[in-house]
Amino acid sequence: MTGEGDATRRPKAQVLAFPGAGKRWPKASGPVRDLGLTPLSKALGPVSTNPKGHWCDRCKGIWYSHLGEARCPVCGGRC
Repeated sequence: MTGEGDATRRPKAQVLAFPGAGKRWPKASGPVRDLGLTPLSKALGPVSTNPKGHWCDRCKGIWYSHLGEARCPVCGGRC
């Protein structure tokens, strides 16, 4: 350790908040909208697994899918 200067030390890592994790909308923005199932999930009919919810920033609501879809069924955005 002797002879090594501060140039070899790495800066301490910082913890960065994930943008959207635990995000809560202010009450003034209105209630959260239920955007429903995607068309593909509706076409599957009754499925034994629960759909996953996904947040859409554009629509300010939650949409659901049984599959790994990435597009909002209302606006088509990949948010």
